[in-house]
Amino acid sequence: MASTNSNAPHAEPQQPTQKDDAGNLVVPCFIEGKPVLQPSSSSFPVTSSKEDRILHHGQNATVPITHQAIDSAWKTFKSYRHTPVHQRRAMLLKAADLFEANAAEAVRRQMLETSCPLQWAQFNVMLTVSTIREVAAQVVTAVTGEMPPSYFGNTTLVYREAVGPVLLIPPWNAALVLSARSAANALAAGCTLIFKASELCPWTHELVVSTFHKAGFPPGAINMLMADRSKGPKITETIIAHPSIRKVEFIGSAAVGRIIGATAGKYLKPVLMELGDQSPAIVLADADLGLAARMCAQGTLAHQGQVCFSTERIIVMKEVKEEFEKELVKAVEGMVKMGQKGGSPASVTAGAAEKAKAGIDAAVKDGAKFLYGNSDMTGSASLSASILTNVDPKSLISTGESFAPTAFLMAVDTEEEAIEEANSRIGGLSASVFTSSYERGIRVARVLEFGGVQINNMTIFAEPTGPTTGFKGSGWGSTHGRYGIQEFLYNKSVSLTPTGTAGSH
Repeated sequence: MASTNSNAPHAEPQQPTQKDDAGNLVVPCFIEGKPVLQPSSSSFPVTSSKEDRILHHGQNATVPITHQAIDSAWKTFKSYRHTPVHQRRAMLLKAADLFEANAAEAVRRQMLETSCPLQWAQFNVMLTVSTIREVAAQVVTAVTGEMPPSYFGNTTLVYREAVGPVLLIPPWNAALVLSARSAANALAAGCTLIFKASELCPWTHELVVSTFHKAGFPPGAINMLMADRSKGPKITETIIAHPSIRKVEFIGSAAVGRIIGATAGKYLKPVLMELGDQSPAIVLADADLGLAARMCAQGTLAHQGQVCFSTERIIVMKEVKEEFEKELVKAVEGMVKMGQKGGSPASVTAGAAEKAKAGIDAAVKDGAKFLYGNSDMTGSASLSASILTNVDPKSLISTGESFAPTAFLMAVDTEEEAIEEANSRIGGLSASVFTSSYERGIRVARVLEFGGVQINNMTIFAEPTGPTTGFKGSGWGSTHGRYGIQEFLYNKSVSLTPTGTAGSH
């Protein structure tokens, strides 16, 4: 993970280069850019669900290693926080160039560890590059302070200061862009970070960390730790509890988010969260039904439905229900045929696919019908695409995120019913509205309880300029552009009292 000044594509190893004492290829923790190799007793397997084999191993951090990483981040922060903004911007732009130049390797690692399709991995690289460049473009605006007027004749200066070392816990499902976005925001603000890599894709996350190092960021500005499911809770609490850690960003499930939020609350640490959703798409009677169907199909099936704002609920007006259903079946069928060209799409683990199948089967047992597809497994970790109707409101698939290539359709009589249904779940990350009238679309969008509303587009959408906002049970705070940078800053007020007037107010 040594620094380099070249933007040219460079040869990456075809597999991790470190080995533990049992001869396993491992991705170790990294502190100040150097591997911290541990005995094989600390190693855990990283598997490919699509290939059904062990790829390599990750290594669990220990409490002493965790403290070493945090101490390094704190020591580096004391100097890095003073790095001029234009230098931070230059390093961010360099990182974006490196990600772009090394796109093929980034795609390969994502596909290998997370079994995602080629198009999803390529999309991740493209969005990573544009997201980091937008962060670089917004950093001056984000950190610029203010001079508000004073009631007392003082001069008040408001500085936007970096909060300090932060813990980032990125997910596996958009392994490149979400981890790079988090790191770019924190680094732009002047923070250093502990990057807790996903145990499902540590080699992909190592590429993210090493790329920022190669772009010129100090070695101690990004230290990478990891832990498997058995060790994760202890290591995560150890990091959050440390007095040098000032904020936490977590991207993942609501279930784990509750644990992270409770742990952070225990130690009075603020949290930025982007959690799951049951993102709805509302199809109004005046919509272009073909377009709406295609966008719903894409929003449901992209990456096997393993996206935090996948389309899971489709709410259609009764007067166009039959025509829309025909368009939807046609669109889903086309997407499935296109996806099968590269083999059966796979979930990240066989367990994830089996859990999703169980949810669908339970809904069918409770009376749901297949409008399209079935719940058949087409491989050890591959679940068939499906669209359901007549789903019981009390069923698991209706009350919780499915994280699967499935959605359910319901019909309503009025716009007001559609809005009520859309707002009825705990999540509030993204919703779609399909209509031929922008005025109507905006009117509906204003009363939808979601951080983002897409008019005539799929629910899986985010602008690099931001904001992407977690609302209700889908998280706290905003990311992308200046909004993401500002999450890692705090406002410091410095009041200059005129000479000779102190104590006179």
